[in-house]
Amino acid sequence: MPLNMPASGASDVFPWLDKQPDNSVVYVNFGNRTGMSREQVRELGLGLETSGCRFLWVVKTKALDSQDVEDLGEILEKGYLERVKDRGIVMKGWVEQDRVLRHKAVGGFLSHSGSNSVIEAAMYGVRMLTWPMGGDQRINAVPVVKSGLGMWPKSWSWQGEDKIVSGKEIGEKVKEMMADEALLAKARLIGEEARQAAAPGGTSYQGLVGFVQNLKDRVK
Repeated sequence: MPLNMPASGASDVFPWLDKQPDNSVVYVNFGNRTGMSREQVRELGLGLETSGCRFLWVVKTKALDSQDVEDLGEILEKGYLERVKDRGIVMKGWVEQDRVLRHKAVGGFLSHSGSNSVIEAAMYGVRMLTWPMGGDQRINAVPVVKSGLGMWPKSWSWQGEDKIVSGKEIGEKVKEMMADEALLAKARLIGEEARQAAAPGGTSYQGLVGFVQNLKDRVK
């Protein structure tokens, strides 16, 4: 069973993650420049709750940190934190995403598919449920699906649209992702290949070395 710990205000998530089964936790983070309406946040919370999955959720309602000042108790439905405290952490603020995605307990990533998030998920072999919100995020979601790293419900809302994605639909997709062992296996394979490419002698490593050497040759 998950560790029974306070859901809000968690300053260090890693002792909790250490106690969770491998690949059992959904990490939910939409980046530091993507806000979500209070209504959509509450539907997302309902979806995570009804999915039955363990989760680590970083809540953000404003794109600018200086404006994101509401407490979790003001944002979420009354009683929500108490209901989910046995299997989830809900928090605000910065989290070591690279370290979270490397953790063996994390088996899924619900993300806006920002460039860094996609790269980190691929590097550590974490399957994704992508929900692009703006900018180049839809472009980033395409290779996530084509490579087999994750899923993309294309009907989900885009930033600025009035549509609210229901908690029921979110919960079903989260549950589907976490139950898909083939998706997990493919993500793990992608992670192995990505780490090999980035290691000394790998294709990405050699490409970067060649790029730097080319710059040096140009300034001589």
